[in-house]
Amino acid sequence: MAFSLEEFAKDYYGALRDIASVLPARTPVPNFLRNTSFIIACSDRGGRFAIDIISRDNIKEIKWNGKTISPVSIEEPGFLIAQNLPSIANILFPQDDKRTTISITIGNPHVVLDGLAFSNKEYNDKYWSKAKFYRNCAGSIPFMVNPTGSMLGLDLLWGAELGGQRQERLFEFIKIYSSETLPNQTRQLHDDTFCDIGHAVPKLGKELDGWSFTDFLTNLQTPVDTNVLLLGSYHSEEEFDQLKTALKLLGYNGFLLKDSPDLPIQSNLEKLFSAIICSCFIIVLDKKASGHIAELGHMLELRFRPVIVLRDTEKPTTAFLEDRLLTDEYFRVAVIEDISSQMLLPHIKWARSIVDKQIKNFNRINGWRAHLD
Repeated sequence: MAFSLEEFAKDYYGALRDIASVLPARTPVPNFLRNTSFIIACSDRGGRFAIDIISRDNIKEIKWNGKTISPVSIEEPGFLIAQNLPSIANILFPQDDKRTTISITIGNPHVVLDGLAFSNKEYNDKYWSKAKFYRNCAGSIPFMVNPTGSMLGLDLLWGAELGGQRQERLFEFIKIYSSETLPNQTRQLHDDTFCDIGHAVPKLGKELDGWSFTDFLTNLQTPVDTNVLLLGSYHSEEEFDQLKTALKLLGYNGFLLKDSPDLPIQSNLEKLFSAIICSCFIIVLDKKASGHIAELGHMLELRFRPVIVLRDTEKPTTAFLEDRLLTDEYFRVAVIEDISSQMLLPHIKWARSIVDKQIKNFNRINGWRAHLD
C-alpha cells in the first residue's frame, strides 16, 4: 500500500488524542491537543516528514496557497497537507531568499528540543531588543534532521523578517522524521506517541509529587480513628452542632455527609461508603424522617462500623428497620433528651469496644497484620 502522508498525520494525531483522553483530571492536557486548530503535515524530496500541531490560542486561522483558512469546527481541526516539497523548511520557516543557515542538524532518533528560540541575523539586528525570545540560537532555519535522525520540538520560538515585516512563530509541538526513522507499523507509531506525549505533558510517566497509595492510606489512619460521621435530617442543624461540640470534648471530629466533597467520579452511594470507611463510628439522629432511613438500610447490610442511633423518644422514625436495629450487635439505639459529652460517653465506649474487637480479630485472622497488635 502506498504511503499516505495525510493518513499518517491523522493516525499520529489520533494516537496522541487517545492517550490524552484517558489522562486523570489532575493532569493538564496541553493546549495543542485540547484545543487544536490545525495540523500541518509536509514532506520533501530529501525524505523528511513533519507534523506541526497548532492550538487555537496560537493560530486561529492560517494562510495557505494564498487563501485564509479556518478550522472545520471547534471539535474538528484543519489538516493541511503539502507533499514532495524541495524542503519542508519552505512551509515551516519561509524565507525571503535562499541564503539560509541551519542552526541544529539532528542525526540521532528521538532527539527532543524544548524551550529554545531561533532567529536570523536580520531579525536580531532589527528586532532583538523587543523580542520575547530566550536561550536564543542563531540561524534562519532552526533545526533539520538528516537521513538517520528524528526530533520532537516543544515550545520553540522562531523569528524572521519577511517582506520587510517582523514575523514570529511559536511551534508548540512539531515532530520531524527522516525516511529511515518514519514508523512503518502501527505499534511503532503508538510507541512514538507514548514517548512524545511523555515529554509534552509535565510529570507524565513519573511519580506524581512523590505520591504513593501506601502513604495515602497511612496518612488516613489517625484521622479515621477520630472521625465520626453524623447522619440524620439536615433540619436538625442545631443538634448537629451540639453533637460536634460534645464529640470535640472527647477528642473526636464530627462531620456531616453533605460537607464531604462531591467527587465527579462518585455516586451518592459511593460518597456514603467513603465517609463511612473514613470514620471510626457513626452517629445517626433518628428524630425526623429523612434520607438517613435509606442510609441505615445500607449500613445494616454492610456493617462496616458501629452505629449509634440517637432518639429523644422510644418511637423510631420508621418501624420497618427496628427489628434489625435492636438485634444487630453493630447497632445501638439510645434515647437521650439532651446531647452532651457525658450523655454520649457510654455509647462511644460501646462503639470503641466494637472497633477494638474488630481490629484484634482482623489482626489475628490476617497473618500479615500480626505486627500491628
